[in-house]
Amino acid sequence: MSKVKSTFMFTSGNKVYNKFNKSYKKHKKGYVILGPPGIGKTTYVRNQEGELKDWIDADYLLGQLGVKWHQNEKNYNDRKLNYLRCDYILEQSKLLGYRIIGAPHWEYKADAVVIPPLKIHKMYAKNRKDLNEKLVMELRKMFKDHAKKYKIRIFETIEDAVNYVNKK
Repeated sequence: MSKVKSTFMFTSGNKVYNKFNKSYKKHKKGYVILGPPGIGKTTYVRNQEGELKDWIDADYLLGQLGVKWHQNEKNYNDRKLNYLRCDYILEQSKLLGYRIIGAPHWEYKADAVVIPPLKIHKMYAKNRKDLNEKLVMELRKMFKDHAKKYKIRIFETIEDAVNYVNKK
């Protein structure tokens, strides 16, 4: 069994959440939508209109709260703990009434998953220099398997997933 190489301490997120309250809406009910890298999640969040945005990019939220999900990721135990922290923060933020869209998770049961048609996903992913086709294919499969395991509805577009959760 491999040992943990890094340690992490949970601290108060009040300052971060207070900052988010100035830019993002808190809803009566929060939601989490997950999807693999390269599907346009960050672009969707950036293109929201209005003074207060509805959706928060999970990468940004987690980064602001000090979660380093790639830290020592070659060590299985560290990788698992890092992504379990992501699950905790996603659920906490959802319970606070935020709506989050992102990729980092371990076993989180999201409200929806987005996996676009392969041709479209490849087109989006080509614009990302940090992604390669093999990684995109592996992550697509992982997200499909995750959705099936937890009976999470899969959508082809972010807009369809957003419309679905908004009607819940």
